[in-house]
Amino acid sequence: MVARPPSTLRQFAILVGLGLRSAVQYRADFAMTAIGAICYEAVSLAFVGVIVHAFGSIGGWSFVEVAFVYGIRAMGHALHGLLSGQLWSTDGVVRQGEFDRYLLRPVNPLLQLLTRRFVVTAVGDLVFGAVLLAVTAAAAPVDWSVGSVAYLLAAVVGSAFLESAVMLLIASLTFRLLVSSPMLQMADTVFVTFGPYPLSVLPRTVAHLLTFALPLAYAGFFPAAVLLGRTEDLFVPLWLAVASPVIGLLLYWAAVRFFHSQMRHYSSPGH
Repeated sequence: MVARPPSTLRQFAILVGLGLRSAVQYRADFAMTAIGAICYEAVSLAFVGVIVHAFGSIGGWSFVEVAFVYGIRAMGHALHGLLSGQLWSTDGVVRQGEFDRYLLRPVNPLLQLLTRRFVVTAVGDLVFGAVLLAVTAAAAPVDWSVGSVAYLLAAVVGSAFLESAVMLLIASLTFRLLVSSPMLQMADTVFVTFGPYPLSVLPRTVAHLLTFALPLAYAGFFPAAVLLGRTEDLFVPLWLAVASPVIGLLLYWAAVRFFHSQMRHYSSPGH
């Protein structure tokens, strides 16, 4: 009887586990990198706190409410780092011919790219995000129930998949353009710059761009507004904001299909 190959999810878990075991062999580097990621996120949150303190609130949102948005984004970003942090190396993988080896192995090439190395900074991001989200969720004016907790968890997962979807869509262009890192950097800058804030305070044109062009609003602001009951700040129908976790998953599904469609444009540098 022929043994069935492990599922994609199990393959991903195995490869990530191998990468983690390899990374922790250098314990000092592992610890310092993770701590550095925590410090970076802490400084970013402190900057948000300074802005809120200076103005008293942001568009009527208190520091706790803004930090709650930040917490959802931070936790989603940490999971994104574990899931798709290696997309930053796509340029080198394609241009240097490393992708040739991915095509010869009996494992999905995208899976090999995503698990190329373990992203140590994601560990620090995960610790920071988990602590921040737990603290802000406890302090936020939310009437917590089983349903609202489940929605919060779904929102975090959806946020991770949405950010990964955006990055994967951009990275897929490497097969045609041979370069995607500047566009990845630009998208990351937008996520970092606008992600922690309620987007309702922005000009409506900008808010719509961050909803329908680069769908940042679904990664933190919309789920937070739904949970906080601040639906009057939404600039889209309520059902669309509530569907944020599903939108993240759908976009990631579309991004995976797009990646595989672009693979046919790969040309080995050895040819």
